[in-house]
Amino acid sequence: MTDTLRSSTLRLRRPAVRDAAITRPKAATPAAAATVQTNGERTLRSDTLLQGRSHIAIVHNGETYQLRATRLGKLILTK
Repeated sequence: MTDTLRSSTLRLRRPAVRDAAITRPKAATPAAAATVQTNGERTLRSDTLLQGRSHIAIVHNGETYQLRATRLGKLILTK
């Protein structure tokens, strides 16, 4: 095969870095490691709440809310 044939060969490769929105979620971390105290406020990571799921139910004052993660990495809270 000559060099001219090689340059016209089509190669399909996956990109080295995948978009964060289409990658699978990582395994959930322990709650202690995911909880951070800053200025007296408790902060939780969304992956700790969702634990690999796309949505969860949250009960607040007797009402049930749905927390959903979109494909683009956004969060939606609905009643």
